Amino acid sequence: MLAKTLQKLFSKGDNIEALHQSMQAKHWPCHALEHYFAHPLPNAERPVSEQQFVALDFETTGLDPDSDRILSIGTVELNYEEINLTSVSEVILRQDVTIRPESAVVHEIMPTQVREQGIEAELALDRLIEHLRGKTIIAHSAGIEYGFLSSYLKRRYQIEKLPCYMIDTLSLEKRFSYLGKNRGHSSFQLDDLRQHYNLPDYYAHSAASDALGCAELFLAQVKRLKLCHRPLSEVIYRP
Repeated sequence: MLAKTLQKLFSKGDNIEALHQSMQAKHWPCHALEHYFAHPLPNAERPVSEQQFVALDFETTGLDPDSDRILSIGTVELNYEEINLTSVSEVILRQDVTIRPESAVVHEIMPTQVREQGIEAELALDRLIEHLRGKTIIAHSAGIEYGFLSSYLKRRYQIEKLPCYMIDTLSLEKRFSYLGKNRGHSSFQLDDLRQHYNLPDYYAHSAASDALGCAELFLAQVKRLKLCHRPLSEVIYRP
């Protein structure tokens, strides 16, 4: 009954805060979820300038959250003014997956790395959930990260959606920039938008470098698009 109620709440796009509070009453089988739901969500009515963020990137075996799997997780912490470079992190997940040659060309993760350098996928993702508590997630094309995180939680804990706030840097560009609103961009790819904002190229492609690249793009957008005084509720991604 509780699960159906929560699913109904979220499917209507109703108050994420109310859903978060409802989940506090449930006993969760891991400390990561207990800690996540015990910690309040960011105050969505406070401005961007008062928020704490985690930029997030997943490298995956493909684009289908139900059949594909996360290979690596990249994160970096920031606020609206600066990036905490000491917080840059990348974790490879150890699991039984097939890495297709065409996807390996993109993420450059080899099967030997998964076997020898990875940590258990469940442990890595539970640690990520704990890391996200009290922070707003930033991602480029955030539906990918949101979809894979939701798929993991559904498989492992029967949670349909994680109540959280996310910002999508791709969506920000479309919603708030002149070129985005008037179809002036030829591409909304992360590298192309970084070039538009005169940000340097990253030649190494990884979850960590993409998370850092997304964080830098977000700071550039906040400054140029004058987002720092907008309430978080105006800029969050709504799946």
